[in-house]
Amino acid sequence: MRRATDSLRPDGRTNDRGVSEVLGFILVFAIILGSVTLLSMTGFQAMQDYQEGEQLRNAERAMEAFAENANDVMRYDGIDTRRGELALQEGTIRTSKSKSKINMTITRAGYPEVVIPSEDDFSEYGNTTEETLDLGKFEYTVNNNRIVYEGGGIIRGDESGSVFLKQPQIRCDETGKTAVISLVTISADDRSIQSSGQVGFTVSERERVSRAYTDVTDVSIDVKTNPNAPNSDAWTSTLEDWDNDGDAECKVGTASDPGQVVVTLVKVDIDY
Repeated sequence: MRRATDSLRPDGRTNDRGVSEVLGFILVFAIILGSVTLLSMTGFQAMQDYQEGEQLRNAERAMEAFAENANDVMRYDGIDTRRGELALQEGTIRTSKSKSKINMTITRAGYPEVVIPSEDDFSEYGNTTEETLDLGKFEYTVNNNRIVYEGGGIIRGDESGSVFLKQPQIRCDETGKTAVISLVTISADDRSIQSSGQVGFTVSERERVSRAYTDVTDVSIDVKTNPNAPNSDAWTSTLEDWDNDGDAECKVGTASDPGQVVVTLVKVDIDY
């Protein structure tokens, strides 16, 4: 039986090249395996985050296009129907009450205050006892992120809060002579649908009320939302910014030189 011996180099030292090659292979394999593991932990997560971010940006653009369609119905008397599509990409769309209840108080020189909605003015728009109007909402959700069409504006929200991406149609003239308040209310059953494809929708005008008030000195808008309501942050911030005197009211003229307010409320149905 032959005894294994290490080969000798010409200078008499042991030849350990085979051991070095095995160690080298192990080191290279460990580096490759570590790289793959690191990529799976960081690279794939980064790709997923990018994909989700791109999906939200696409949803924002789609909802902005939807808002333009719906607001055309509000802006123009001659347009009572608009059609379009939304690519859901595994997201969910839903129509429901918004939990954002709104009323407006218009102060007129020499006249009683006008509170909207009220039994005389907008009885079809809400609970006349509470004098509030539920705006309703059309909402797209994906991965705990929300893109919402509410009152004529676009809100983006998540667990940390909400903000308007596209402001509702409320304007307080910097000259202090006029205010324009145009709001869309959604009258639809509480329903939802999830899909990976495109969903067609139709926005139809159900009712329109538009009135102009003269001899106005100021107008205030109050959105009654539960502090925990999904879109309360967005409305609070917007109404703080919409006034022209820093007190969440729009000053429209004075008692001796009053201004005017134009209020338009349009109730729509959304079918999809």
